Amino acid sequence: MINFLPIEDEDFIFSSLFQNYEEGHTNVTDFGMYPFFRLKYFFLDRERLPMMALKIDEEKIERFDMFKNIFIRGDYFYLIAYHYFTHVKEYEFEYKVEGKMRIEDRNGELKIVSFFEPLYNALIEEKIKSQKLLRHEYIVSKNKYLYINKLTELLFNDYYDLDDAIRKEKNVFAKYGIAVKEVYLEVFRDFYTNFVDYLTAENFEALKKLVYPSKKEVQSFRFAPRETYRNLKDMEAREKIVESIKQNLIDKEFISEITTFEQVYDLFDNKRRELPKIIWLKNITSLATLYKIMEDDKIIQDAEGEHWKILADYFILRNDSEISREELKSKKKSTNFKILADLESTFDLLKKIIA
Repeated sequence: MINFLPIEDEDFIFSSLFQNYEEGHTNVTDFGMYPFFRLKYFFLDRERLPMMALKIDEEKIERFDMFKNIFIRGDYFYLIAYHYFTHVKEYEFEYKVEGKMRIEDRNGELKIVSFFEPLYNALIEEKIKSQKLLRHEYIVSKNKYLYINKLTELLFNDYYDLDDAIRKEKNVFAKYGIAVKEVYLEVFRDFYTNFVDYLTAENFEALKKLVYPSKKEVQSFRFAPRETYRNLKDMEAREKIVESIKQNLIDKEFISEITTFEQVYDLFDNKRRELPKIIWLKNITSLATLYKIMEDDKIIQDAEGEHWKILADYFILRNDSEISREELKSKKKSTNFKILADLESTFDLLKKIIA
């Protein structure tokens, strides 16, 4: 049996989130424990995991040579990878990719089992345990409105961190993020059903978007319609525009010269990224400025609040460093005249064609 999370057999206690709100400490920012908070242990990197509390002992890993890259890189989904390599007895790369593992049974004989099954069981068990805690706290809370909205926001943040971890795809264990995501969505559906009357309008809309996503969900940018949009719809004109955007960004050394036409085309075609990320050569402020110019000059349609996510999903820095939406969100528009002029000139052909 694989115990991803140690069994807690201590006395029942309320979460720190509940205690703070019951005592009126609403300005606290770090709540530590709250219902469903342990779900994030399944996808966090080693640095952010409570190693002692999770009873992680890397010396138990017999095939550390197969695990060391995950250890050295500081990958996400560390806990899942750790338990795979702790329990596997005969390592085969194909087994790892297929979600299988060879372990010893009670008789000491080797057998192949599904790694997904114990992982999913652990996720469901943690969800049920947290649901009980949530129900208890919600029923006795004197500040239901504040409590449920803060919990919703905390879980949104965890879910978005999970989404980022899945997108970074550093190792094969990132595929299990889909199972973790499924459990979070089950939690959100429960919130949508049971706590809708207590949610702020903002939290309700965000929750609704997760629970009932639109079939026209924004995946990447879309060129904004104009009075002469018919020119932009013409495939030949569209291809010329995309090629000019790509070449201008390469010539001004914003993106790598190995960037392909297809990568840039997908960026403006409301399409989920399937190709490698575009390598951004300058700083993150410049990338954020690219979006702000596209927004100010009405180059693109409204991205429905997904603009930072799109940029984080489509671009990567030259040293293979991932870009987070939070970092992009924190950047102000560049005041560097040359950067502004170079980025604005990127769309010269588009402006000419649709003028």
